[in-house]
Amino acid sequence: MIMPTNESITSLTSQIELLAPAGRRDALEAVIEAGADAVYLGTKTLNMRQHRKDFHFDEEQLRQAVEFVHEAGRRLYVTVNALIGESELRKAADLIASIDAVGADAIIVHDLATIRLARELGVTTPLHASTMMNVHHHEHALVLKRLGVSRVITSRDISLSQIGEIGRRADIEVECFVHGDMCVAHGGHCNTSGVLFGKSANRGECMKPCRWDYDLVRLDDGQAVGRVGGGHLLALKDLCLIRHIPQIVQAGIHCMKLEGRMRDAAYLREIVHSYRQAIDAYYQCPPSFTLAVEGIENVYRNQVRRLSTLTILGGASHRDVVDADGRREPLQLSNGYAEPSDVDTTAVIPSADRETVAASAPLIELAVCVSGAEAAAAAIEAGADRVYLAAELSQRSGEHWQLQAITDAIDLAHSAGAKIGLRTPRITTDREWAEAQWVLNQLTGAELDYVLVHHPGTLALAARLCPSSSIVADVGFNMMNSAAVALLAELGADACCISTEAGLADLFELADGATLPLEAQIHGPLLGMLIDHCVIALHGSSVGRKDVCRGPCRHVDFGLKDKHGQVRPVIADQHCRNHLLTGYDLGAMPILDRFCRPGIASVRIDGQFDQTDHVLRVTGAYRHRLDQLAGRCLDDDSWQTRWSSVEDLSPRPINLGPYPRSVVHSATTVNVMRQLHNQKETLI
Repeated sequence: MIMPTNESITSLTSQIELLAPAGRRDALEAVIEAGADAVYLGTKTLNMRQHRKDFHFDEEQLRQAVEFVHEAGRRLYVTVNALIGESELRKAADLIASIDAVGADAIIVHDLATIRLARELGVTTPLHASTMMNVHHHEHALVLKRLGVSRVITSRDISLSQIGEIGRRADIEVECFVHGDMCVAHGGHCNTSGVLFGKSANRGECMKPCRWDYDLVRLDDGQAVGRVGGGHLLALKDLCLIRHIPQIVQAGIHCMKLEGRMRDAAYLREIVHSYRQAIDAYYQCPPSFTLAVEGIENVYRNQVRRLSTLTILGGASHRDVVDADGRREPLQLSNGYAEPSDVDTTAVIPSADRETVAASAPLIELAVCVSGAEAAAAAIEAGADRVYLAAELSQRSGEHWQLQAITDAIDLAHSAGAKIGLRTPRITTDREWAEAQWVLNQLTGAELDYVLVHHPGTLALAARLCPSSSIVADVGFNMMNSAAVALLAELGADACCISTEAGLADLFELADGATLPLEAQIHGPLLGMLIDHCVIALHGSSVGRKDVCRGPCRHVDFGLKDKHGQVRPVIADQHCRNHLLTGYDLGAMPILDRFCRPGIASVRIDGQFDQTDHVLRVTGAYRHRLDQLAGRCLDDDSWQTRWSSVEDLSPRPINLGPYPRSVVHSATTVNVMRQLHNQKETLI
């Protein structure tokens, strides 16, 4: 006789938690009445839903909410899950302390600063890692557990079995979404709204470019590849897993989470009631479980967008997950944007301040990220102080790293007096983790100067395998405050890259307080979104799936064209993830003197998607300008001449990217919407 395992018995005897959202008091009462075991809500600041000021709870309302929920015998969790700017650290500390004081049952956190602040304040309220931390591997969860996190709300882009595996291998509670609105981009890797508008998706202010109307076009001739539905190629359907409660329970999930903090009480009451009935029916007698007709009908009557299981169960096609017609979209904040080509550079920071800063600034190093051996050699020849070998490679370019090419690049860099580093991937599910571990093991003893990492799990891996290399916390950390930088230093980081959403004002605030050397990107393509969904396969495969796609991305360059005519390139990497870029590359040469200030140790050119000749030209131009600013260049050549050549021959147009704006001190949603409306009228 085959006996059931302890794990399977536990999953059927330990009641799973049903967690519901609430944006207002009436919604809170509705979800408690409907049977939620726990409720999560946000305060008026530092949470991921910031467009509506009439939602969320002030300090007194929060105290009353905690009392109400506890009287009902339920639990209440409070979100502090927005990225935090340097100037907001005191506000964040006060908020964390007040949540602890009112007796909430957990704080849902995103920014590493919240973990450090909670420890410094002696907070005893448990910490839950937000899905914005994008935990997709158990090693990431293990690091967070050592930092005091008791639960992780896992990445939205991994399967149910992977979620359960994280919980088992890290021995930590895991929570996953089972219903509601989902983002198309990986958590923490959606920068389009922040770069274009200063309205960060990582701070609850997203202008929803994933819900825009797009055409997939060829970049060589601008021709549209074909139309899918209404063109909403990045607009995911709403998640619905009510039919799959047995699989969720048996996967070892601790908590089932419903999305919808901005939904009304009537909607939430029905959804919570349906899931409550289904969960209770399953635990009552698992072998005879069947969904009640009423529960199914409630869910379908109250659907906002069309429903899908998305990718959590595996095997779904892109046409199964995308709500391409867009007719059910409940909130259209914008629909396209013609990115500006010219910005008044004098308005970014006053010239008098520039002169004062430049006079006291140390010399800064020039780093260049490349994806091939020839480009690495070109960057070194043109004067790069550091060369970073990219992890994610374009399928279109056909470039790839062999071990010998990496070791040759290391030798070439060192012979030229330059330093060299290896970037690990942004996303490291089991496949990428094993590959990153393999290559770092192979390079043991190869005198690698840097390892670049994007999350705490790969930071721990690099520290373990490459103890003699400096570890650089890369842009995946979205770094914007000194408390998070200090925590990274505790974890073993030796330097830190500033978030590519940060404006100059945000960057300067961080530079004044950071305890690690900082690096800022000054040139190259900007990642708008990192997406598992492939818009190229959506068109290129008869069933819209990556696993049976013939690979048109290897033959043609593609982009997404919005209703304003702005084209944003889409690059498929070797893992078939889509890197949706912004329409303009960042080019900070006109304001490069602003970066010559204490706290900033290096600046980076991202050339990983560029040809060798362009890498050579851009690196040479920035090398010349940096030498001029440092007083090391004696010739009188105008940097403007070299810059004009870079602009003229660039594969993509260039502007100042995020630097003229601030995501910490952002414009109001109403003002940004007004700007977009005025732009539309001008174009018409």
